[in-house]
Amino acid sequence: MTTPFTSGRLTLACALLLAASARAQTADPVVVAHTPEDAATTLLPGVMNRTTIVLDASHGGTDSGALIGEAGSNSVQEKNVTLALALKLQTLLTARGFTVVMTRTGDAAIKPSSPGAGMTLDDRAGIANHARAAACLLIHAAASGHGVHLYTSELDGVSAEAPLLQWSTAQAAWISSSAQLEKQLGDSLQLAGVPRTLSRASVRPVDSLTCPAIAIELAPESESALSVSDSGYQQRVAQGIASALEQWSKQVQPPPRVAPAPKPKPASIPTPAPAATPHPIQIPGAQP
Repeated sequence: MTTPFTSGRLTLACALLLAASARAQTADPVVVAHTPEDAATTLLPGVMNRTTIVLDASHGGTDSGALIGEAGSNSVQEKNVTLALALKLQTLLTARGFTVVMTRTGDAAIKPSSPGAGMTLDDRAGIANHARAAACLLIHAAASGHGVHLYTSELDGVSAEAPLLQWSTAQAAWISSSAQLEKQLGDSLQLAGVPRTLSRASVRPVDSLTCPAIAIELAPESESALSVSDSGYQQRVAQGIASALEQWSKQVQPPPRVAPAPKPKPASIPTPAPAATPHPIQIPGAQP
């Protein structure tokens, strides 16, 4: 990626489906649509897997992302930088006892239901939403800027009385927790000696994620754009992120309750009164 996410470009790949963790925490249900095609939203259990982290190494396969550096041998593809950082994070988090859901561990992200086919943004967001992770980290790289750029959604948070969450704004229920996670990541990176910038941006498909979600953009450490591919620099960034997530998993709370709109009661239909029984007409002189 050649510019920060304020340019409005974000490619998301987020996660393979996990069963609920034995350490999952239960809370009130949250209303959320799983796919854009859902005409009616689905009521999901409010379960969060505190030790599950989703890592998305953006791009992959034929989608190489930005070309960082000069054309030719003095350049690196964004997809390779994001994968390298994601794999370092996976190793550190696994050693800390986390279950790590990776978008890809090789060149391409493949759609599970169609081997050989790449996943769309909506496919990846839908799968990630089922993981119920304590955090979803979307990893990108840039040729400009300095250090690490952290982004959360620009959506406004929803109140507990919101009737439902649309696919395009599902992140609204996690705005507060995403902001808290962003701050902790930023503080930890600063302690690791990595410059960081915190900001907000609303772009697809981050706004569709139902987990604390941060877009992480790795920018150069030095004047050379190619420093994004430096293994030592990536390791320090990964260590700062892993340390923050270890603390985060101990304090993260499940999402707030988002109540479904009450169903209207059917209109009552009055029961008609029984017809009156007619009295016989008495005719004088007539035999009964």
